[in-house]
Amino acid sequence: MCTPPLKHSPLRKHSFSATTIPTPGDMQLSTAHDKSFPSNRPFEPPPNDLRLLVLDYLCHNSYSNAARSFLRDSAVKHLDADGDEIMSPVEKGDELLDTETFEERLSLGELRKDIRILILSGQVDEATVLLNKHFPSVLSEDAEILPASKTIDHLEWIPSTSVDPTHLALNLRILAFIEASRTVPLPYYLPGTKPSTPPIIADRPGEENDPAAPEGDSAEERQLHRAQNLYAEANRLPSASDRALYLHELGRVSALLAYRVPESGPTAEYMTPERREAVANQIESAILYRLGQPTTSKIELSTRYTSVLWSALHDMNVKSPPPSAWPVGLSLPRSLPALAPTGPTGKTAGSDITAARKKAGVDADTRESVPRFDLHAFLDGGP
Repeated sequence: MCTPPLKHSPLRKHSFSATTIPTPGDMQLSTAHDKSFPSNRPFEPPPNDLRLLVLDYLCHNSYSNAARSFLRDSAVKHLDADGDEIMSPVEKGDELLDTETFEERLSLGELRKDIRILILSGQVDEATVLLNKHFPSVLSEDAEILPASKTIDHLEWIPSTSVDPTHLALNLRILAFIEASRTVPLPYYLPGTKPSTPPIIADRPGEENDPAAPEGDSAEERQLHRAQNLYAEANRLPSASDRALYLHELGRVSALLAYRVPESGPTAEYMTPERREAVANQIESAILYRLGQPTTSKIELSTRYTSVLWSALHDMNVKSPPPSAWPVGLSLPRSLPALAPTGPTGKTAGSDITAARKKAGVDADTRESVPRFDLHAFLDGGP
């Protein structure tokens, strides 16, 4: 599946496979005040900021039950003089803590998850119906292009795949054609379920799912009719580069018609779960884009940003500040084990590192470069 690049894209390729989507998108710094990333408290954010960060992650990934439990159990209760609980006003930047806003986001997240599961299980027509019902702007040709934010204190992630409704609709139709060509069922298991759990298997689309197909046609004739419609849609694309890209893709996809068992043919790559996942990811990003929500959680975006920043500092051979300049409790992952002793719990502590460095004579003249950011070391390092 492919979607034409509308501008410079990190996913743009000169050759296309069944599981890549060479479409536009850039990561950029954008602006809007966000309390989750306060610039004046980089090392000791207040508990509510961390709470919002976790809630954003749970809501973004549609972990509704976990999000509700966390919101309830992490709330700080305020009591009046009589010992009765009072409601604290929702401050600017804390809108997610508002019950109505919170439940609305969870509800939309559940719908996103339902659509994603339908696509991953090969039920493309059902997913399209649900998409048009609850998120009509995603596939509407009248949908406006939303302007990108341009602030300096908030990070946003621009979708890396096209959000153009025409591209999305055509990609869904191509996937529906692939699923209709399937002769070997491809079951989908929900995350966390065991293989013994009954999988979700899509019914092979029949004539009732293609109302434009003439009555009495065989399955092969209906598929041929679908392919002709796809070519017609691709030829109606206004951009010449878009037309060329999609026609090239359709030339490969339509080859599925030449094999009685396409799963064993040279174009079997189109029949893999990765193909479904690529489309599901693109549709989910488009939904979030139309809702005005980031296409990735804040904590994931912060991790990516930190990784890129530390890698750049490392490649530029930037020296880390002397230990005396470090905030209390701050520690960095070390490449030299001798300079990173473990504390009583077996985990490296910032104070232990500082003492070890001073003992080893690590001063401003012998500081080593900023290391690359290691997420696993960061998570295992402890407070």
